[in-house]
Amino acid sequence: MKSTYAIAVLSAFFMSVSCSVDDSSPEAERQPERRGGIAVSMADYSGTKAENADSYLHDDFFVDRTVIRVVNTVNYASPDFTDPASYHDYIYTEEGIKWEDDKPNFFPLKAGTVYGDSDRVDLDAGIDDDMIVPTSNAFIFEAACYPIYYTPFDRVHADQSLEDDFLASDLLLAYTRKSLSDRYGLLKLRFWHVFSMVRIDLTLPVAEPDDDNGFPEDDPDGLRTVNSVTLNDVYVTYNVRYTEAIDSYEARTVAATADGGRNDILMYRLPYADRITEGSDGLRYQTCRFAAIVPVQQIRTQETLLTMQIRTIVGIDKDGRQVVREKTYAYTPSQPVDMVQGAITQLRLNAAADNTEPVLTDAEVLPWTGAWSEVELLPEN
Repeated sequence: MKSTYAIAVLSAFFMSVSCSVDDSSPEAERQPERRGGIAVSMADYSGTKAENADSYLHDDFFVDRTVIRVVNTVNYASPDFTDPASYHDYIYTEEGIKWEDDKPNFFPLKAGTVYGDSDRVDLDAGIDDDMIVPTSNAFIFEAACYPIYYTPFDRVHADQSLEDDFLASDLLLAYTRKSLSDRYGLLKLRFWHVFSMVRIDLTLPVAEPDDDNGFPEDDPDGLRTVNSVTLNDVYVTYNVRYTEAIDSYEARTVAATADGGRNDILMYRLPYADRITEGSDGLRYQTCRFAAIVPVQQIRTQETLLTMQIRTIVGIDKDGRQVVREKTYAYTPSQPVDMVQGAITQLRLNAAADNTEPVLTDAEVLPWTGAWSEVELLPEN
């Protein structure tokens, strides 16, 4: 008799699996009630659904859209998330379920369905809990969440300027060991962000209408002062250390590799983050925020890390109008900048009113939120 796992996912990325079985079967008499879902949560999740301003953090799942891929590995083998014979896909069906509720929020995905279909659950699919194979004294499960595109990848996107491609560069992994006596129990998986995010806040003073240098204000018609920000010469491929011994629910170690060489990454401009503020000096300042997701790696000093295309006032023409040209500004770290798995390295860069060369003011590392440190941005042309 086949019994199927369903998945209940918590916003903190914990996954639990439970099974369903025909009530008339002998198994139903011997085993506790089994459901068709998995309960999942996200590590370090705050418990509050993200607002639009923070949706880029991917700290919650998307109902009827988020898909996770689960493999029962044997003899410490690495999971194969590309072989349909090895993995089972589950779809997120309900938000608001907490880890301690022990209720499923992920269920087996119906093959061939796409986001927007009315019914994406197939209770006859999923993991057969009578067929799972133990390793030593436990059943081992590895799981992956590939946001948006649901396709395994070996490198992050070089162009992350679009939201879907930015989110598709995120990777979440989960690892769980179940005891032999708990074969039919709820499988819990905790998902972790295994890459690092680099995020910058760039603050520029707004020039007065008659200034012959500085930065113009964002045009209300959509012409922005900061056109783009590029993260330069970073590794884009990665390796998951499946051979390391970790405890159940812990995060796998993931690090960048040199296999794919170094690439430039066009960063994503975060929506809802642009703002105008007034400084203590009475001047107005405009701030924008960019982010990129990359495998954890060492940030090299004395090498250009960021380049920014910024519209800059370079003089006044004969008619008294400001002349604005796009200039390239570069940031080269003179001191180490931390990059931590599952955290955001945030660089905060500012320009003084009398100096248009942005300077990094500070740095810190927070759990999937930020880090910053001092650096200078010098125009290249």
